[in-house]
Amino acid sequence: MKNLFIFILLLIGLIIPSPSMASHVELNPCIQVSHCVREELDVGKIDSPYEKVKSIVQNSPRTKIVELDGDYLHAEVTSRIMKYVDDLEISFLNEKDNLIIRSESRVGDGDFGVNRKRVDQLINNLFEK
Repeated sequence: MKNLFIFILLLIGLIIPSPSMASHVELNPCIQVSHCVREELDVGKIDSPYEKVKSIVQNSPRTKIVELDGDYLHAEVTSRIMKYVDDLEISFLNEKDNLIIRSESRVGDGDFGVNRKRVDQLINNLFEK
């Protein structure tokens, strides 16, 4: 009976993640740099950087957050005229005080600089005082 109890506790421990486990998602590198931007930032001097960037994304026009999982955010950004959808991903590495931002167009060979502008604007808003 004691062995069964220990086995069940171990099984539960494997199924239910502990609070110390980070849900960090490693963002892919950009393969097609003509329509993808990926930046890694040191955000150690910003109070609650993940919450701040999440708020910026939530208040961005034509942007819909489709996934929030711990320290990972995935949003879809729809272009104003052509209604193309771009993916915006943000992952926060709390232990390193790093924020990784990735923005990529789903279709096409180029983006006319839209993803670079989106990431730069997000970074500027994040580091505003």
